[in-house]
Amino acid sequence: MRPASEFLALMGIWLACFAAGNILAVIIWIAMTGQSIETMAKGMLDAKNVNALKIMQSVSSVLIFFVPAYITARIVSHKPFERLGFKGGLKIDRMMIAIFLMLSVLPFVAWLGDVNKAIPVSAELRKIFDNFESQFENQVKQLAQFKSPLDYISALLVIALLPALVEEAFFRGGMQKVLHRWLVNPHVAILATSIIFSLIHFSFYGFLPRIALGMMLGYIFYFSGNLWYAVLGHFVNNGLMVTILYVQYLKDKTIDTKVGESAPWWAAIISIIPVIFLFTQLKRRAGTKVSFDSIADTPAERSDNTSI
Repeated sequence: MRPASEFLALMGIWLACFAAGNILAVIIWIAMTGQSIETMAKGMLDAKNVNALKIMQSVSSVLIFFVPAYITARIVSHKPFERLGFKGGLKIDRMMIAIFLMLSVLPFVAWLGDVNKAIPVSAELRKIFDNFESQFENQVKQLAQFKSPLDYISALLVIALLPALVEEAFFRGGMQKVLHRWLVNPHVAILATSIIFSLIHFSFYGFLPRIALGMMLGYIFYFSGNLWYAVLGHFVNNGLMVTILYVQYLKDKTIDTKVGESAPWWAAIISIIPVIFLFTQLKRRAGTKVSFDSIADTPAERSDNTSI
C-alpha cells in the first residue's frame, strides 16, 4: 500500500469509527441513564450522570482514535503495535526529557492562547466559538468531580491517560508516520499532523496552543522513534491540568478550567531556551544509545519508505 492510499484508508476508517463512536455513545447514554437522546445534551451536565459520561467518553475515544490506527496498521503490517511505534526498552533519561519538554513549553503555549483570542472574528462566529468552549468546559467540570481521592484517579484515567494513549496512536503513530513517508519532509508531516490534531478538537480558542503541543509531541516521537515517550508527554500535559483542578477543588471547592491560559510574551520567549536544549539532548541520546530508535534515520525506515 502506498503512503497516499494508507492515509486515505486511515481517514476513511476514522470517519466510519467516528460515526460508530457517536452512535455507541447514545446507546450507552440511554442504557445507563434511561433517558432519551433529546435530554442527552442537558443531562450530561447533571452530576448524577457523571458515570455515564465517563463511560461514554472512554468508549468513544477508543473507538474513534485507537481502532482506526490499529486497523490501518494491521492492514499494512503483521505487527501493528510496532508499526504504530509502540516499542519496549524505555530509558529513564528520555522519559525525563519528554516530561520536562512538556512542562517547559507551557508558557509559550499559554502565550499562544492569548494570541489566539486576539484573532478578529465576527460576532456571529464569536458566539459559536464561545458556545463550543462552554460545552467543553462544562464537560471537563463534570468529569473532574472530586468528592474523594478516587475521583481524582478516575479523572486522571479518563481525561489524561486514555486520551494520551489513543490520540497518540492515531495522530503520531498513525497519521504522522504515514505523512512522513508520503511527504518525505518530516517537519511538514509534523506540522500537518498537528494542524489536523488541533482541528479535530473543535476549539477555536485552543487552535494555536494545540498546534504547538501537537508539534512538541510530534518531535518527541520523531527524535525518539518510540511512541511511548509521546504518550508520556501527552499524559503529563493533561494530567497537570487535572491535578491543578484537583488542588483548586481541595482549596476552594471550585474548578476554574481557564487557569494557566495566559502568559506574557517574555515568558514565552524564555521558555523556548530549555525546549531547544532538551530536544538537542533527546536527539543526541536517541541517536547514539538506542539502535533503530529514530524513525527519521534508521535503515529499516529508509527501506520501508521505498517499499510502500
